[in-house]
Amino acid sequence: MSRNSEQPKPPRLRAILVDDESPSRIHLAKRLKAHPEVEIVGEAEDVSSAFDLVSSERPDVIFLDIQMPKENGFALLPKLETVEPQPAVVFVTAFDEYAIRAFEANALDYLTKPVGADRLAKTILRLNKQLGPAKGAASETISPPPTETAKRLEPEDLVLLRERSLSMMVKAREIAAIESQGDYTRIFLSEEKILMMKQPLSLWESQLPADLFTKVSRSLLVNRKSVAKMERKNLLSWDLYLEGTKAPITLSNLESKRLRQVISLAKATINHAKMA
Repeated sequence: MSRNSEQPKPPRLRAILVDDESPSRIHLAKRLKAHPEVEIVGEAEDVSSAFDLVSSERPDVIFLDIQMPKENGFALLPKLETVEPQPAVVFVTAFDEYAIRAFEANALDYLTKPVGADRLAKTILRLNKQLGPAKGAASETISPPPTETAKRLEPEDLVLLRERSLSMMVKAREIAAIESQGDYTRIFLSEEKILMMKQPLSLWESQLPADLFTKVSRSLLVNRKSVAKMERKNLLSWDLYLEGTKAPITLSNLESKRLRQVISLAKATINHAKMA
């Protein structure tokens, strides 16, 4: 067979490692040596140097640590929106099981420290499948494997919230309400904090704890334990006040009745359980 008839080798995936701890980068680099289709083109120890490296090297994938001083790994994500084409992102985390479900719920790929060979192999396989046919046309993140489909979150599980340059994790029970705004949702937290995320209400409804959240209307999910009080506003509407917030959410008579019935039922169930 002539040399010209040989199949060309697929382009290698260019990767950078971002972690403030050198031993962690060394460990991951050793693991990646088992995958010759991946080429490490640089390493960074913080978000600022990572973005400089992304700008100069244009990697296909970033293995991104989350817990770093100054800025956590999430702070790099909005910066990547200015990069074309955007690299794929694989989070590397030492977070516990509560946070892991937050990544799964948001369809983000992740590796837990210390990175295991088998789990890394699954990630590399998905990278090859998604980036190989059209390398450089990556989305912001790589979806987790089908065998790791997201489960409904528990009240103590962490939820990943993102709004432009702000990224934060809160416990599911700390979300007071979520209101639909077209393709976006307004997320009400305590202390008057409101975030806007591009995520439909239906997805929140499928993820958040069913024993906490009630769908009051087609556009509103309410954490029953965050309800401070409801006051009649006029003949047609009520004001819903949430714990830690001053501005009320206006409900119709039907929405108010639905929420009051659910709260009353929950209280009756608790009282019955105490008497049993």
